[in-house]
Amino acid sequence: MAVMLDEILPLVKRPIRYTGGELNITIKPEAQVYVGIVFPEIYEIGMSNLGVKIIYHLFNQNPLIQCERIFAPWPDFAEKLIEHNLSLYSLETKRPLKDFDLLGFSLQSELNYTNVFYILELARIPYKAIERDNTHPILIAGGPCTLNPCPLSPIFDAFVIGDGEEVVKEIGEILVNIPRHKKSERLEAISKLNGVWVPQIHKKERIIKRRVLKNLTDDSIPLPILPICDITHDRLAIEVMRGCTYGCRFCQAGYVNRPLRIRPEPVIIKAIEKGIRETGWEEVSLLSFSILDYPNLPNLIRKLNEFLKKKNISVSLPAMRGELFTEEMAYLLKFVKKTGLTFAPEAGSEELRRKINKPFSEEHLINAIKIAYEQGWNRVKLYFMVGLPFEKEDDVKEIKRFVNEILKLYPRGLIKLSVSAFIPKPHTPFESVEFLPIEELNERIKIIKGLKKNRIELNYQSPEVSFIEALLSRGDEGLFPVLENVYKNEGKFEEWREFFDFNRWKMAFDKVGIDPTVYLKPQEKHPWDFIDVGVRKEFLIAEYERARNGKITGNCYFEDCSNCGACNGDMIKYKGAEERYLGYGRYPKRALQPFYYRVKYSVGEDFRYASHLDITRTIYRALRRTDLPLCFTSGFSPIPKVSFGPPKSVGQISKSDYFDFCLEGEYSGNISRELNAHFPPGIRILDVRAISEKTPSLSSSINLIYYEVYLPADDIRKPLEIFKKQPVYINSKSRVKNISEAIESISFKDNILYCGLYYGEKYVNIYELCAYLCEIPLEQAKKYKVTRTLMFIKSGGLLHSPMEV
Repeated sequence: MAVMLDEILPLVKRPIRYTGGELNITIKPEAQVYVGIVFPEIYEIGMSNLGVKIIYHLFNQNPLIQCERIFAPWPDFAEKLIEHNLSLYSLETKRPLKDFDLLGFSLQSELNYTNVFYILELARIPYKAIERDNTHPILIAGGPCTLNPCPLSPIFDAFVIGDGEEVVKEIGEILVNIPRHKKSERLEAISKLNGVWVPQIHKKERIIKRRVLKNLTDDSIPLPILPICDITHDRLAIEVMRGCTYGCRFCQAGYVNRPLRIRPEPVIIKAIEKGIRETGWEEVSLLSFSILDYPNLPNLIRKLNEFLKKKNISVSLPAMRGELFTEEMAYLLKFVKKTGLTFAPEAGSEELRRKINKPFSEEHLINAIKIAYEQGWNRVKLYFMVGLPFEKEDDVKEIKRFVNEILKLYPRGLIKLSVSAFIPKPHTPFESVEFLPIEELNERIKIIKGLKKNRIELNYQSPEVSFIEALLSRGDEGLFPVLENVYKNEGKFEEWREFFDFNRWKMAFDKVGIDPTVYLKPQEKHPWDFIDVGVRKEFLIAEYERARNGKITGNCYFEDCSNCGACNGDMIKYKGAEERYLGYGRYPKRALQPFYYRVKYSVGEDFRYASHLDITRTIYRALRRTDLPLCFTSGFSPIPKVSFGPPKSVGQISKSDYFDFCLEGEYSGNISRELNAHFPPGIRILDVRAISEKTPSLSSSINLIYYEVYLPADDIRKPLEIFKKQPVYINSKSRVKNISEAIESISFKDNILYCGLYYGEKYVNIYELCAYLCEIPLEQAKKYKVTRTLMFIKSGGLLHSPMEV
């Protein structure tokens, strides 16, 4: 497998997605049971999902279970797998998916459904449950999409409905105690667990009650895996509350995650201290559906800022209710660095906001935006929806008027405006309403598009995409043939604009003989009615009537119980602030003389396919994990003061790379030992020397790099002697280059090309040299394994090590 991957990875986009080897992964050589957590999206999105990290962590708490991660590969990599007759594999041990005991899919979006087919086909696993036997893994799905599991019920053996923390441990025990070849016994045992639906056993004859975790426990906080490449949400995320009781009538998450559960402040602080110590992330995100309701949130952020400030780590919050945003909160959030600020008004008029049970005055939201601009933010993000129940054209025009009002009042700020079509989701008061026709949605979006483009960045989801999302969220088993047909016609990554094709879906409807609009009309009975999320159906119906009449239902966290059925009336209640944490103050910092150091390090196989930016990010974070008194840059986003030598290309390892960094004052300990204790295994510190502040930078002084390239003799088409006899010119992307004057030395022995290339004005990339010698395109030359062996400063005919300055 490894040899074949080395032929594939250099030829695909972002190969680091497929290599694994990140910091804090789990590998158990003596494991007896193998579980794969599958996220049907690319690595960067999947690794941003907190649920995946929690499930991975909990399965791996069992010493007999090896849990590994699998993500959907980008099409270029999938094509190479097929071309080389390779099966899709996990990241930790490169194990083929078909060899796992269980594959657990995290279904976060209906638009990822075709990617389930895609992953199973690449894994060579039949995607219909009835076509699989004891040699195949059990397939289980979890996540918010399982609240209506019907469209994918022909694929999965089981669905976990609700919170997964407890059921994961129970499933793990079943897998350990019942051997793999007794698959039917395993499924029978799994079917008896609370919160699990097994379609082939239960049919729809049994009510499945959503699994609810009573308390947010310490052991469910995962040790975060630190990605090598950047990901969508590249930060340490801690869930501080689960559930929301505001009762916004369009919001599925608000109804299906009741009751409200709050993680204690000391547990949060301890988890963040540990998480930063183990990762070195630059940002901490406190996650909750209603984050500003966390008890005495300002105190928590003050305490976090006090110790995070030392390493210039900022705190960020998810989308907030604008009416609760205060000047104090703005000050606390910008204490280290201003992170993104998002408000979600949802509707333009106060009347419509009352109907959707999100009542607040326009004045409150404008005041929140005013605070943001005055406190130094130059951009805020606003979320709106169109096509809401009871919405009129005037309500949409109110969005336009409201945004124009903000622009008029505050002439300097920018607005990032995000608009999406309302989708009636299961288990909400609006679950039975009709999805607005595509033509009407386009007309309403057109009204908002009439805003002047100056200072506004408008993003909106295509109504055609929302149509498919609504269809799949409300559908039944009859949609499975449609999904199958769409996938067979190249339908995958449907959430990506460049891949989504509405015509492909329309062709599938015609071929299967289904009228999709039937699913989007008002219904009395629903495919998901056998799922009990805890909130009573009678309550949802009553809430719809209250919406029709514009009546508000209070938040039972602050007010009396609304009798929704999710608890027995003893849910935790809001308590006012009991203390105001003042901290130790901000004492003047002593001006210390900075000390500069040069570091020699190696880059191993784990980082062969990492880019230069990936390496620099890894080094910044490793330095943050140390106890060294780092110097930081000033400005908007402080980072450790580090300067690097010539960048490493993707596909190379190195025996001698260099970086310079700076400490506040002299350090009496062993810097090399401190660095190696916190750097990942793939980057080793070889030497550390003190240098003068006036020492020339690495990038300006290193001018000679030596390479070793594994190059089969039969691949070479040009004689090496040609470079000594005459100039050899090639066309590169930037200019015409003379390879001959870029070569300091070159030789070949035992299928290894040894060469020294000048770095700087005469620089020729090692792959350009290989492409010329082998008479192949530059991209094909990247398949050769390259090692950077030495770097020198050549001056006056003499070679000097960068450490000898």
